[in-house]
Parts: sequence; structure tokens; C-alpha cells
Amino acid sequence: MIDLSVRTIKLPNGETSTREIVNHQPAAAVIAINKKQQMLLVEQWREPIKQLTLEIPAGLIDPTDASPLDAMKRELNEEGGYHADYWEKITEIYSSPGFTNEKLYLFYCDTLTKLQEKRSLDSDEFLTSHWYDLEELKKLSAKGKIVDAKTAYAISVWENMLLTGAETKEDND
Repeated sequence: MIDLSVRTIKLPNGETSTREIVNHQPAAAVIAINKKQQMLLVEQWREPIKQLTLEIPAGLIDPTDASPLDAMKRELNEEGGYHADYWEKITEIYSSPGFTNEKLYLFYCDTLTKLQEKRSLDSDEFLTSHWYDLEELKKLSAKGKIVDAKTAYAISVWENMLLTGAETKEDND
């Protein structure tokens, strides 16, 4: 999943310094919004920080995925049990460019259909899904309950979409 290297780099002033660099597979994530204007988050244990987190559905892009969009469709199915007819790519961001090259492809969807039969979670995944409106998300963030950077960013993107009146597929129906 990762490759760690230690490199000596040349700084702009001509001096050298050591950097630890983690090469990491890219991932895809989604801002999934239902008809009640609520965002889907999953709650799961994160061992590196020893706590439960609330996160947007996301996962690594694996060799079976033809594209980041395919990976996100798979993750929305597995983690939330939903399919979306309309997708919009929001951006590509790096999770923490100070030490890793992990790229995250962020998508938005708001035309969700609950699946009768969803894909199984990975054998090492144990999570539950929850829906939150923007005010609930802002309160959770203010209380320090949203600690995942991609999720904090996704909440900000969604709030900006609402504030600027960005049209969604449902608005046009």
C-alpha cells in the first residue's frame, strides 16, 4: 500500500536536508447528498489515531477500477449502499503533500438510489453510515468531532455550493 523512502534533497539556499517520503496509492471520495439535503458520512475506527472518525465515503483506487470515478462508485456502493445517476468531479487534492504523494479525487453526487443489494465491505472494514445536514456537520466540526481533513474540506465545499447557489442535478429536474 505504501513505499517509504528517505531522501537527501537540495534546498533553495544550496544546503541539503533529509526528507521522509511516503509513496501512496491514489484514492477517491464523494460528497453524497440526499433529497433531504443531508451528507452521507461513515463512522469507522482509525487505528493510527486510536479513535472512531466520521468521514465521507472514500477508498483507494485499486487495479480493478478503470478510473477514479469507478473507484468512487464502488466505494459509495460498499460503504453507503447507494448508486448515483449524476456525478460531478470537484477537484483533485493531495492529502498531506509535506510527506506523501497520495492524491485524492473528490466527486459530488445528489441523485442517490438506495440499492437493494449492496457490495460487501472489505473483510477488514467495520463501519456504519449516517446522514447529517449542514448545521449538524458544523456543530460536529466545532466540537472537534470531524477530524478527517478530506471530510472537513468536503463540508466546506458543500457549504460553499449552497451559499453560492451552485446548481445541482436535482435543481434542474
